[in-house]
Amino acid sequence: MKNINLKELAKAAPQGEAAAGAAPALRRLLKKTAKAALDLLYPPSIYCIACGNLIDASRPYALCDACRERFGWANDRTCDKCGKPLRDAGARTLCANCADGGQLFEKGCVCVEYADCRELLYGFKYGGRTYYGAHIARVMHDRLLWEAHAHGAPPQIDLLLPVPMYGKKERKRGYNQADVAGRQLARLIALPYDRTLLERTRSTRVMSSLSAEERGANVQGAFALARGREEAVRGLRVMLVDDIFTTGSTIDACAETLLSAGAVSVRFIVFAAGADAGTDAGDLRGAM
Repeated sequence: MKNINLKELAKAAPQGEAAAGAAPALRRLLKKTAKAALDLLYPPSIYCIACGNLIDASRPYALCDACRERFGWANDRTCDKCGKPLRDAGARTLCANCADGGQLFEKGCVCVEYADCRELLYGFKYGGRTYYGAHIARVMHDRLLWEAHAHGAPPQIDLLLPVPMYGKKERKRGYNQADVAGRQLARLIALPYDRTLLERTRSTRVMSSLSAEERGANVQGAFALARGREEAVRGLRVMLVDDIFTTGSTIDACAETLLSAGAVSVRFIVFAAGADAGTDAGDLRGAM
């Protein structure tokens, strides 16, 4: 990392009335500086991205053996619709949400149970550790390969899109974690990718504290295609990329926009989802 002289930075900082106009540029510089410092503290492939233990560069996904062992990988019993792990010993094939019906997405794919990777995703989403995106994308890539092997053929996808953030929130955070992983995944599976086509048109409430009904209302009508590109998905099979899946309200709101614009189908892949109650969900170690 380039050495930064804090005294010189302070001298260069705007003073008085000029400070207000220059504040956004200064914040961006400080964010870049903080990110560079984090990269020094947590460089890729040196520390496990889940627990922080020292590892060597040969460990898949920058995960130590212990974390790969404890993760509940979603390749055993999963919901036939959304891909969420089913953690009971029954014969059901749908999670509670999907059993109620009404989903607009065609099918989903989940990589790991959220409870096992909560801190990893927090660092990726809020901690500026954007380099996690390359490892998360690799997991997603291998999950799609596993799905293709299990079903005899890969899903037919024409276009990959990230679930968008509201512009003001993305500028404040400095990145959209779904886009960071999505760009990497698009390279791995050689699919067209467009981060600006689907937009979030208004700010929405944080979903974690909302009920399923409140989540649906929160994102209803919150997405649109970029102006002048209303025909861009007509006739295409679209896959959305996001970090976390809960009830599917956000994915369905995106799917409604895309299907209304003429998309043939909408699938999604996410890194994590909460399990749908019960026992062990298996792991992906045999396929990854």
